[in-house]
Amino acid sequence: MKFRLIAILLLLLPLADQVYAATAIDTPRYDIVKLEIKQLKRQRTLHIYFPPSYWNTRKKFPVIYMQDGQTAFIEGAENNESLYADSLVNLMPTNKQCIIVAIQSGITSARMQEYNPYAGDNDAAIYAAYVVKDVKTYIDTTFRTLSDAKHTAVVGSSMGGLISTYIAAKYSDVVGVVGLFSPAYWYAKPVYDDIAKQNINPKTRFFFAYGDAEGNENEYISQMVDLLLQKKINPKNIPAPFVAKGGKHDEKQWRIDFEAFYRWFVDGL
Repeated sequence: MKFRLIAILLLLLPLADQVYAATAIDTPRYDIVKLEIKQLKRQRTLHIYFPPSYWNTRKKFPVIYMQDGQTAFIEGAENNESLYADSLVNLMPTNKQCIIVAIQSGITSARMQEYNPYAGDNDAAIYAAYVVKDVKTYIDTTFRTLSDAKHTAVVGSSMGGLISTYIAAKYSDVVGVVGLFSPAYWYAKPVYDDIAKQNINPKTRFFFAYGDAEGNENEYISQMVDLLLQKKINPKNIPAPFVAKGGKHDEKQWRIDFEAFYRWFVDGL
């Protein structure tokens, strides 16, 4: 009886695959989830992008968590102010596609409080814990993800780059990759003293980018790179900064930066 049951199950497996294939979709899908920052009694909207291969396979996917999520996707973009992250992923071969979780920032005052860990009165530590513990836990328990640090990235530009640096340093055993586009170190110079004190996993991968029309970004990023190397971060995990020719401090430049980051990230998996 036992062997007959096994035989029947083996016969049904191809049928199950046919049913799965019949229900698969060949277009991206976007989910919108509202998740509360409980300690702050604020709600953040998560814009979640799934490439077509998520629905056409059973494999697990790397995840990229993006700050200022309202500017992440071409879907719903306004005034060309988008990083086109979804469009880029959709063009990638299936073995190099990721889930992207774009966390929408709050209004100006809340954004600055959540993204600047070094202001006198700020909510950055709470926000960082929210990203790593609440948002990531929700994504990992709800969808098929590769949840280890190697396959988990945080990305941010300007102030989003500042908080992404903080998250990657404080939670380096959870977040193993960080993309930093024109990070606003000039706005919060205590970041250097703080990073110097952090016990950062030496396997953490850092990708820096800036535009050559921005001013002194090279100086601030070089100082951070030197500091990370002093902390024994593997040099191969900190490539030379990507410099966007003519790039200014805006989404047009960060769109180019994100593509460079994305290709570097997936090529290293």
